[in-house]
Amino acid sequence: MQNVKEFAIGLVLRSGNMLMKEFRALSPEQIRFKNKRELVTKYDLSVNKFLVSKLLDTFPDHSILSEEQGLENNQVKSGYQWVVDPLDGTTNFIMRHTFFTTTIALLKDGEPILGIIYAPYTRELFVAEKGRGAKRNEVTMHVSNEDKLKTSFLCFAYSHERRSLQRATAAYQHFEFETRSMRHFGSSSLELAFVAAGRVDGMLITPPVRIWDVAAGVLMVREAGGKVSDFNGQDANIAKNGLVVSNGKVHSQILRVIKNKKI
Repeated sequence: MQNVKEFAIGLVLRSGNMLMKEFRALSPEQIRFKNKRELVTKYDLSVNKFLVSKLLDTFPDHSILSEEQGLENNQVKSGYQWVVDPLDGTTNFIMRHTFFTTTIALLKDGEPILGIIYAPYTRELFVAEKGRGAKRNEVTMHVSNEDKLKTSFLCFAYSHERRSLQRATAAYQHFEFETRSMRHFGSSSLELAFVAAGRVDGMLITPPVRIWDVAAGVLMVREAGGKVSDFNGQDANIAKNGLVVSNGKVHSQILRVIKNKKI
């Protein structure tokens, strides 16, 4: 597993370097819409192609699910699957905001066993391995110790579907007054890494939850001592009914607000 982890880290670092080379040189003609609300650049596509090709060459018995290409090599039966998001935070990237990442995760029979999130602008590398903890730039991470919702700092994310945004707006309206503050950073993977690193006390993601956004981060939070559930409080990796991620100490308080306010 160590060799697999080191190989994956190398891929993610190279992908981040590819993004940084173009970060300040992006032009409007290099941007297009995947659908009515989601943007994609040629860099999403080129980094995705790089990651998928390297993973297929190195692990021919693994399947690959990526945001930009969908499922690859799905006929294999090994139980291993790589989940890839070449550029999480595309809008931030386009606007020259620094909150964007490259992220990959390795799943075994649907369970994340390795997660890597790289924020190339700040050169922060977040790595989690099942049963072996989580680290930021080789330093062990742990979730925060905040135990009161009123003084906690939360963030939220949503998909580009109208219903998801409506629920996220409702969450913000309530939690902004129930907590110290609530923010939206525009990169779900980075926000999850922030929970694992203790920079944020909790996070809500309104459904539908997309696996490439959260697979690495969910493992990271758990390995850093946090808790992950759906909006009903049930243990979940990729929840149809939204995702709540926290340091564990404010988790039940977050769920109580979701239930009482019917978010």
